[in-house]
Amino acid sequence: MTIQITLNDDLFTTDERQKLMLLFRTTDDNEFNIAISKIANAALTEYKEMLLGKGLPTRADEIKQHRLFHLLKHYFTGIIPTEAEVSSMFQLTESESKALIRNVRTRFRYQLEAEIHLTLQQTILSAEQQNDGYHVVIQSDNVIEELNRMISTLAPHLDPISKVRNSSRKYSISDDTYDFFNLQFGNPVQVAAARE
Repeated sequence: MTIQITLNDDLFTTDERQKLMLLFRTTDDNEFNIAISKIANAALTEYKEMLLGKGLPTRADEIKQHRLFHLLKHYFTGIIPTEAEVSSMFQLTESESKALIRNVRTRFRYQLEAEIHLTLQQTILSAEQQNDGYHVVIQSDNVIEELNRMISTLAPHLDPISKVRNSSRKYSISDDTYDFFNLQFGNPVQVAAARE
C-alpha cells in the first residue's frame, strides 16, 4: 500500500529549509524531499507503535534511543551514523551521541545486525595497505569499539586497532587483524590477493 502525504508549503521557513539542507548535506530539492520522506517514515513508524500500544519507552533517554533506532532503519539506510551526525540531528554533544549510539547498538543489537555488519565491513574495505599493515580513517568511536570487541571476543591473540600517532582519526590495523576482519566480512579473495 502506498500512501502519499502532502506537506504544507509553510511547514518550513526559508531559513529552516536551508538549515535542514545543510543537515542532510544536500543542495538539491529532490534529495531534500527524499530525506524528508525518510524522516517521515521513521516518525510514522514510531507513531504507529504508539497508536497500537506496543510498549513505548517512558524515560527521556529511552525515547531518544527509540527515535535513533527508527532513524537508523529509515533515514541512515544500512549504516550506523557517526557521533557527529547524531549530534547534528539530536543537538547533543559528541560524548552524549557516543553514549546514545552505544546504547542503541546494545539495546537493538539483533534488529541492527545488518546495519552494524555493513558499517564495519565498509570501514575495513576502506583501509589502505601501508608498510606497517593497514591504515583506515574511522570517524566514529563506536565503530572502533565494535571492531575491537570483535577482536577481543573472537580473536584475542590478535592486535587491536590502534590510533596512528599524530593523527586525528587515522587508525592502524596489523596484517593478521586485517585478514581476520576480511574473513569475518566475507572477503577471503581480498585476503589472498593482499598476500600475493
